[in-house]
Amino acid sequence: MNTNLETRRQLVDYDGWSATVNSVTIAEQTENQHKSIIRLIRDNLADLSEFGRVRFENAPLQTAGGVQSREIAHLSERHATLLITYLRNNDTVRTFKMALVKAFYEMAQQLKDQRSPMSEDDIVAQALQITSARVKALESKVEQDAPKVDYVDTFVADEDLITLRTLASDLKIGENELRALLVDKKWIYKQESSRYSEKKGRKVPIYRYSATADKKNYFHAVLAHDAPRFKGEVMHTLKITPQGAVAITRLVGGIRRGMNAIQSAKGPTA
Repeated sequence: MNTNLETRRQLVDYDGWSATVNSVTIAEQTENQHKSIIRLIRDNLADLSEFGRVRFENAPLQTAGGVQSREIAHLSERHATLLITYLRNNDTVRTFKMALVKAFYEMAQQLKDQRSPMSEDDIVAQALQITSARVKALESKVEQDAPKVDYVDTFVADEDLITLRTLASDLKIGENELRALLVDKKWIYKQESSRYSEKKGRKVPIYRYSATADKKNYFHAVLAHDAPRFKGEVMHTLKITPQGAVAITRLVGGIRRGMNAIQSAKGPTA
Protein backbone atom coordinates (compact mmCIF):
# COMPACT_ATOMS: atom_id res chain seq x y z
CA MET A 1 0.00 0.00 0.00
CA ASN A 2 1.34 3.45 -0.91
CA THR A 3 1.38 5.58 2.29
CA ASN A 4 2.54 8.94 0.94
CA LEU A 5 0.87 12.14 2.15
CA GLU A 6 -1.52 12.47 -0.78
CA THR A 7 -2.70 8.88 -0.41
CA ARG A 8 -3.25 9.30 3.34
CA ARG A 9 -5.35 12.40 2.72
CA GLN A 10 -7.74 10.26 0.69
CA LEU A 11 -8.29 7.86 3.59
CA VAL A 12 -10.00 10.27 5.97
CA ASP A 13 -13.07 12.46 5.40
CA TYR A 14 -14.25 15.52 7.31
CA ASP A 15 -18.02 16.03 7.54
CA GLY A 16 -17.94 19.43 9.23
CA TRP A 17 -18.03 17.88 12.69
CA SER A 18 -15.32 15.25 12.89
CA ALA A 19 -12.81 13.22 10.89
CA THR A 20 -13.99 9.76 9.81
CA VAL A 21 -13.02 6.84 7.62
CA ASN A 22 -15.75 4.94 5.79
CA SER A 23 -16.27 1.21 5.53
CA VAL A 24 -15.60 1.22 1.77
CA THR A 25 -12.11 2.62 2.30
CA ILE A 26 -11.42 0.08 5.05
CA ALA A 27 -12.55 -2.78 2.82
CA GLU A 28 -10.45 -1.63 -0.14
CA GLN A 29 -7.30 -0.92 1.87
CA THR A 30 -7.42 -4.18 3.86
CA GLU A 31 -8.36 -6.21 0.77
CA ASN A 32 -11.69 -7.38 2.18
CA GLN A 33 -15.17 -7.42 0.67
CA HIS A 34 -17.24 -4.46 1.76
CA LYS A 35 -20.13 -6.65 2.90
CA SER A 36 -17.69 -8.48 5.20
CA ILE A 37 -16.59 -5.21 6.79
CA ILE A 38 -20.21 -4.10 7.28
CA ARG A 39 -21.03 -7.45 8.86
CA LEU A 40 -18.01 -7.11 11.16
CA ILE A 41 -19.18 -3.64 12.21
CA ARG A 42 -22.73 -4.83 12.83
CA ASP A 43 -21.53 -7.86 14.83
CA ASN A 44 -19.39 -5.63 17.07
CA LEU A 45 -21.63 -2.57 17.15
CA ALA A 46 -22.05 -2.75 20.94
CA ASP A 47 -18.28 -2.56 21.42
CA LEU A 48 -17.86 0.21 18.87
CA SER A 49 -20.68 2.23 20.41
CA GLU A 50 -18.62 2.53 23.60
CA PHE A 51 -16.69 5.20 21.66
CA GLY A 52 -19.76 7.03 20.35
CA ARG A 53 -22.51 6.35 17.82
CA VAL A 54 -21.50 4.79 14.51
CA ARG A 55 -23.14 6.63 11.63
CA PHE A 56 -24.60 4.62 8.75
CA GLU A 57 -25.96 5.84 5.43
CA ASN A 58 -27.41 4.33 2.28
CA ALA A 59 -25.31 5.46 -0.68
CA PRO A 60 -25.87 4.84 -4.40
CA LEU A 61 -23.70 2.19 -6.05
CA GLN A 62 -23.24 1.92 -9.80
CA THR A 63 -23.43 -1.71 -10.94
CA ALA A 64 -23.73 -3.50 -14.26
CA GLY A 65 -27.42 -3.84 -13.57
CA GLY A 66 -27.86 -0.16 -12.83
CA VAL A 67 -27.73 2.03 -9.76
CA GLN A 68 -28.32 0.21 -6.51
CA SER A 69 -28.06 1.19 -2.85
CA ARG A 70 -25.59 -0.05 -0.29
CA GLU A 71 -25.04 0.63 3.38
CA ILE A 72 -21.86 2.51 4.33
CA ALA A 73 -20.55 3.06 7.84
CA HIS A 74 -18.58 6.11 8.90
CA LEU A 75 -16.13 5.43 11.74
CA SER A 76 -14.21 7.76 14.00
CA GLU A 77 -10.52 7.21 14.69
CA ARG A 78 -11.28 5.17 17.81
CA HIS A 79 -13.98 3.18 16.02
CA ALA A 80 -11.57 2.32 13.20
CA THR A 81 -8.69 1.47 15.53
CA LEU A 82 -10.88 -0.98 17.44
CA LEU A 83 -12.41 -2.47 14.29
CA ILE A 84 -9.00 -3.27 12.82
CA THR A 85 -8.14 -5.35 15.89
CA TYR A 86 -10.98 -7.66 14.83
CA LEU A 87 -9.42 -8.24 11.41
CA ARG A 88 -6.89 -10.93 10.68
CA ASN A 89 -3.51 -9.34 11.33
CA ASN A 90 -1.32 -9.36 8.24
CA ASP A 91 1.08 -7.01 6.49
CA THR A 92 -1.71 -5.29 4.57
CA VAL A 93 -3.76 -4.60 7.70
CA ARG A 94 -0.73 -3.39 9.68
CA THR A 95 0.34 -1.06 6.88
CA PHE A 96 -3.16 0.34 6.57
CA LYS A 97 -3.45 0.87 10.31
CA MET A 98 -0.21 2.89 10.41
CA ALA A 99 -1.32 4.95 7.41
CA LEU A 100 -4.74 5.56 8.98
CA VAL A 101 -3.26 6.74 12.28
CA LYS A 102 -1.06 9.19 10.37
CA ALA A 103 -4.02 10.33 8.26
CA PHE A 104 -6.16 11.10 11.33
CA TYR A 105 -3.27 12.98 12.96
CA GLU A 106 -2.60 15.03 9.83
CA MET A 107 -6.30 15.85 9.46
CA ALA A 108 -6.41 17.03 13.09
CA GLN A 109 -3.39 19.27 12.52
CA GLN A 110 -4.89 20.67 9.32
CA LEU A 111 -8.20 21.47 11.05
CA LYS A 112 -6.35 23.09 13.94
CA ASP A 113 -4.42 25.33 11.55
CA GLN A 114 -7.57 26.27 9.62
CA ARG A 115 -9.83 26.80 12.63
CA SER A 116 -11.19 30.36 12.51
CA PRO A 117 -12.58 30.94 16.03
CA MET A 118 -9.65 30.97 18.44
CA SER A 119 -9.77 29.08 21.71
CA GLU A 120 -9.91 31.03 24.95
CA ASP A 121 -6.22 30.31 25.57
CA ASP A 122 -5.35 31.49 22.04
CA ILE A 123 -7.25 34.75 22.61
CA VAL A 124 -5.48 35.34 25.91
CA ALA A 125 -2.08 34.54 24.42
CA GLN A 126 -2.67 36.90 21.52
CA ALA A 127 -3.91 39.66 23.83
CA LEU A 128 -0.85 39.27 26.03
CA GLN A 129 1.42 39.34 23.00
CA ILE A 130 -0.19 42.53 21.68
CA THR A 131 -0.07 44.18 25.10
CA SER A 132 3.56 43.19 25.60
CA ALA A 133 4.51 44.64 22.21
CA ARG A 134 2.72 47.91 22.99
CA VAL A 135 4.38 48.21 26.38
CA LYS A 136 7.82 47.56 24.91
CA ALA A 137 7.23 50.17 22.21
CA LEU A 138 6.07 52.72 24.77
CA GLU A 139 8.97 51.95 27.09
CA SER A 140 11.34 52.48 24.17
CA LYS A 141 9.70 55.82 23.42
CA VAL A 142 9.93 56.86 27.07
CA GLU A 143 13.63 56.03 27.10
CA GLN A 144 14.19 58.10 23.95
CA ASP A 145 12.20 61.02 25.38
CA ALA A 146 13.82 60.87 28.83
CA PRO A 147 15.95 64.04 28.40
CA LYS A 148 12.82 66.00 27.37
CA VAL A 149 10.52 65.11 30.29
CA ASP A 150 10.81 65.02 34.07
CA TYR A 151 8.65 61.91 34.47
CA VAL A 152 6.39 59.62 32.51
CA ASP A 153 2.74 59.65 33.56
CA THR A 154 1.81 56.34 31.91
CA PHE A 155 3.32 53.40 30.08
CA VAL A 156 0.02 52.53 28.44
CA ALA A 157 -1.72 54.79 25.94
CA ASP A 158 -4.98 56.26 27.27
CA GLU A 159 -6.92 54.89 24.31
CA ASP A 160 -5.89 51.36 25.35
CA LEU A 161 -7.48 51.72 28.80
CA ILE A 162 -11.11 51.05 29.69
CA THR A 163 -13.12 51.91 32.77
CA LEU A 164 -14.44 49.37 35.22
CA ARG A 165 -17.96 50.51 34.34
CA THR A 166 -17.42 49.76 30.64
CA LEU A 167 -16.02 46.29 31.27
CA ALA A 168 -18.78 45.52 33.77
CA SER A 169 -21.38 46.49 31.17
CA ASP A 170 -19.71 44.27 28.56
CA LEU A 171 -19.72 41.34 31.00
CA LYS A 172 -23.33 42.05 31.99
CA ILE A 173 -22.46 42.44 35.66
CA GLY A 174 -23.02 45.36 38.01
CA GLU A 175 -20.14 47.81 38.36
CA ASN A 176 -20.21 47.62 42.17
CA GLU A 177 -20.49 43.83 42.01
CA LEU A 178 -17.43 43.59 39.77
CA ARG A 179 -15.45 46.00 41.96
CA ALA A 180 -16.37 44.00 45.08
CA LEU A 181 -15.27 40.77 43.33
CA LEU A 182 -11.87 42.25 42.48
CA VAL A 183 -11.44 43.41 46.07
CA ASP A 184 -12.46 39.96 47.38
CA LYS A 185 -9.96 38.27 45.02
CA LYS A 186 -7.29 40.74 46.19
CA TRP A 187 -6.68 42.08 42.70
CA ILE A 188 -7.38 45.61 43.96
CA TYR A 189 -7.69 47.17 47.40
CA LYS A 190 -9.81 49.98 48.80
CA GLN A 191 -8.63 53.05 50.74
CA GLU A 192 -10.97 55.39 52.56
CA SER A 193 -10.68 59.04 53.49
CA SER A 194 -13.11 61.95 53.84
CA ARG A 195 -13.61 65.48 52.61
CA TYR A 196 -15.98 68.31 53.36
CA SER A 197 -18.93 68.52 50.97
CA GLU A 198 -20.26 72.03 50.40
CA LYS A 199 -23.44 70.55 48.97
CA LYS A 200 -24.15 68.34 51.97
CA GLY A 201 -22.63 70.65 54.54
CA ARG A 202 -20.65 67.89 56.19
CA LYS A 203 -17.76 65.52 55.71
CA VAL A 204 -18.42 62.64 53.35
CA PRO A 205 -16.37 59.50 52.78
CA ILE A 206 -14.30 59.21 49.63
CA TYR A 207 -12.66 56.08 48.32
CA ARG A 208 -9.66 55.28 46.19
CA TYR A 209 -8.98 51.92 44.59
CA SER A 210 -5.50 50.71 43.68
CA ALA A 211 -4.05 47.53 42.19
CA THR A 212 -2.29 45.02 44.41
CA ALA A 213 1.42 44.56 43.75
CA ASP A 214 1.05 41.34 41.73
CA LYS A 215 -1.78 42.72 39.55
CA LYS A 216 -0.32 46.09 38.57
CA ASN A 217 -0.09 45.05 34.92
CA TYR A 218 -3.88 44.60 34.89
CA PHE A 219 -4.67 48.15 36.01
CA HIS A 220 -3.41 51.69 35.56
CA ALA A 221 -3.95 54.59 37.93
CA VAL A 222 -4.87 57.66 35.88
CA LEU A 223 -3.97 60.74 37.92
CA ALA A 224 -6.67 63.38 38.44
CA HIS A 225 -4.75 66.55 39.25
CA ASP A 226 -7.91 68.68 39.32
CA ALA A 227 -9.67 66.48 41.89
CA PRO A 228 -9.41 67.01 45.68
CA ARG A 229 -6.28 65.39 47.07
CA PHE A 230 -6.54 62.05 48.79
CA LYS A 231 -4.63 61.96 52.10
CA GLY A 232 -2.29 64.57 50.68
CA GLU A 233 -1.71 62.63 47.46
CA VAL A 234 -3.00 63.22 43.95
CA MET A 235 -6.30 61.41 43.48
CA HIS A 236 -6.45 58.79 40.73
CA THR A 237 -9.02 56.76 38.82
CA LEU A 238 -8.22 53.09 38.39
CA LYS A 239 -8.62 51.93 34.79
CA ILE A 240 -8.10 48.54 33.20
CA THR A 241 -5.38 47.60 30.70
CA PRO A 242 -6.06 45.27 27.75
CA GLN A 243 -4.23 42.49 29.61
CA GLY A 244 -6.38 43.15 32.66
CA ALA A 245 -9.58 43.10 30.62
CA VAL A 246 -8.71 39.62 29.32
CA ALA A 247 -7.84 38.35 32.80
CA ILE A 248 -11.01 39.77 34.39
CA THR A 249 -13.15 38.30 31.62
CA ARG A 250 -11.65 34.87 32.28
CA LEU A 251 -12.16 35.31 36.03
CA VAL A 252 -15.85 36.18 35.67
CA GLY A 253 -16.36 33.42 33.10
CA GLY A 254 -14.76 30.84 35.38
CA ILE A 255 -16.97 31.85 38.29
CA ARG A 256 -20.08 31.67 36.13
CA ARG A 257 -19.15 28.22 34.82
CA GLY A 258 -18.58 27.05 38.38
CA MET A 259 -21.96 28.37 39.51
CA ASN A 260 -23.67 26.73 36.53
CA ALA A 261 -21.97 23.42 37.34
CA ILE A 262 -23.15 23.62 40.95
CA GLN A 263 -26.67 24.45 39.83
CA SER A 264 -26.66 21.54 37.38
CA ALA A 265 -25.45 19.18 40.11
CA LYS A 266 -28.29 20.28 42.38
CA GLY A 267 -30.82 19.65 39.63
CA PRO A 268 -34.02 21.58 38.94
CA THR A 269 -35.60 23.26 41.92
CA ALA A 270 -39.02 22.16 42.98
